[in-house]
Amino acid sequence: MGHAADTFGDRADRYAKMAGFSDESYYRPIIEAARPVAGDTALDIATGTGFLPLILSRFVREAVGCDPAPAMLAKGLERPVDSGLSDITLVEAPADALPFPDAHFSLATCRFAFHHFPDPAAALAEAYRVLLPGGRLVIEDIFGPGDNAVRLLRERIEKLLDSSHVVAYRPGELQDLLEEAGFSVESIEKKAEAEWPLELILELDRVEDPFVRTELTALLRENLDRDLGGFTAIEIDGSLALRLRGMIAVAGK
Repeated sequence: MGHAADTFGDRADRYAKMAGFSDESYYRPIIEAARPVAGDTALDIATGTGFLPLILSRFVREAVGCDPAPAMLAKGLERPVDSGLSDITLVEAPADALPFPDAHFSLATCRFAFHHFPDPAAALAEAYRVLLPGGRLVIEDIFGPGDNAVRLLRERIEKLLDSSHVVAYRPGELQDLLEEAGFSVESIEKKAEAEWPLELILELDRVEDPFVRTELTALLRENLDRDLGGFTAIEIDGSLALRLRGMIAVAGK
């Protein structure tokens, strides 16, 4: 998990400043899937700057966020006092070594981080361990295409965009991983598409190497309007953008 922690630590300033990551509508799908209730104790795994547990804190008894990147957590702690930060706890910890007791939380979430985990089985085992019997885990993430050749292309593009990327799991693969960890999968659904300018993503992921940018741009233009598994390069007013679609998995212990 060290590479992802270092990478996202370097991006903390940009993540904290991006309006999209503090827009509550951006988090609505996972909140609706999580169905938080007043008696819940909630853990957000790989929380970044902690915006999701802030939202969850309005609905639950206890909200905790953990992340391996101290710079991300520090940005969360810089929020104004009236942001509600006092209602949550932020803890430095990787997904595969959670510093919490067994059977402590009734709800765990993980949003657009699972594809960064070098050992997804260990992360799911930890999530299972800290959940109460009857607890639920909700994962929102990107997903990979079914065709193997298309998948190789997609993974190449993902690595160019973000060197800390591990793999975009297919829905069936995620279900297998969840079931192997002991979870009972309630649903895995694909969500609505969203469009992001390529330049914004390159800035966010700090893709500055001109050779990487050239290769990436060429690959995207060669595959314009081709669905690579919830990932489509499009052109808007002459500029490249990415049309992205994720999946949300809900599983119970």
